[in-house]
Amino acid sequence: MFKKLNQNEYFQKVREFLKGKNLSEQTFVVGGTVRDVLLNRQVKDLDFVINEDAIKLAREFAEQINGSYVLLDEFFQIGRVVKDGITIDFSRLSGNSIEDDLQERDFTINAIATDLDLKKLIDPFNGLQDLNKKKIRMVKEENLKADPLRILRAYRFNVTLDFEIDEKTREALKKNAHLMKVTAKERIKEELWKIVSVEKSVKTVEIMIEDEIFKAIFISPERLLFKPNVRALKLMEEVLQSPKKIFSYYKPLQGKNIIQCMKFAAIFGIHALSLIKQIKPSRKEEKFIEDLLKAADKLKKIETLLDKVSFLRSYESILYPVLIYGISIDPIGLARAWFYKELEHFYKKTYSKNKKKLPVIKGEDILALGFEPSPLVGQIIERIEILTLAGRISSKEEAMRELKKYLTLKLSDS
Repeated sequence: MFKKLNQNEYFQKVREFLKGKNLSEQTFVVGGTVRDVLLNRQVKDLDFVINEDAIKLAREFAEQINGSYVLLDEFFQIGRVVKDGITIDFSRLSGNSIEDDLQERDFTINAIATDLDLKKLIDPFNGLQDLNKKKIRMVKEENLKADPLRILRAYRFNVTLDFEIDEKTREALKKNAHLMKVTAKERIKEELWKIVSVEKSVKTVEIMIEDEIFKAIFISPERLLFKPNVRALKLMEEVLQSPKKIFSYYKPLQGKNIIQCMKFAAIFGIHALSLIKQIKPSRKEEKFIEDLLKAADKLKKIETLLDKVSFLRSYESILYPVLIYGISIDPIGLARAWFYKELEHFYKKTYSKNKKKLPVIKGEDILALGFEPSPLVGQIIERIEILTLAGRISSKEEAMRELKKYLTLKLSDS
């Protein structure tokens, strides 16, 4: 049952470290580690409960393997060691026995333990049975109240494990959701990001909407208008699954949490910026959503060739996120995919190629004609640049002709 875990390099190192301190009989492997092993999933995190000073042990082990040490919780005695992308948590045993510790956990599937030699399965709440039934069931309601973030974790396990939430548990989630108002906003964002990072998160988001979880998390001054958009999220996930069906030159999106922010914007639309601010985003996340909403508004107003150029000049760096977001909120969705594909084609075949020609005219060329430095010079350069990007101008000679035409029009207007 635990063969793969037994072969895990860092599990072996921890076991050797703890046995060297004569702590093997006081140590248990718990939680997500045991759950993932029993589900035959890849184990990335190792969780140990020790009837000893866990923080001190975590520090010592980090030094021994040249890993990074993080203090997670001084009160509950939880220390973390990170090395080569592996997370190893050391926690102080809660209560007088491992059974006491397990009864304080969130869900039965996480309330399973084994000894350090991996010979004995400790399962006081029938978590193994729930794993086999693909069921998320709380250990007890009081545990949800003790740490309301566990409410969000239930929905996270729903989407990541594809497990159904037990009916009684779901009622408790809804009943206690309001307690998340006092939960650290950074922790809430982390759980939300884990939920929407899953390729197909729409079903879980629908359940969260039905259970009014978002209303419990966010304070909205426009409460009556606060309606999460499932259709937009569904469309976005459909496009993200097969983007090359629409976009000929698509490359995977780069940047931390880009897709999570896109999905957040799809769900909450024009409210996304005010709501993201409530869960302590990074500056980049907030700026990205702000730009995405502005770009989507400008995208809807594109009518002419020069509109296309103006749009691309402003939002070239987030082109694909905007196009995908645009489709997701478009009233006719994929039926108008041709518009977004055409804009991508223009960007690749015209805009990008002409961008290499810039500048076709410089400020010094204009000043050489007798102009004084002024805002007008900047206006002229910008106009020439836009026409070049649109493919209307391709040389300095053409730029000078356009300049004369522009000045003639300016003079006649004045």
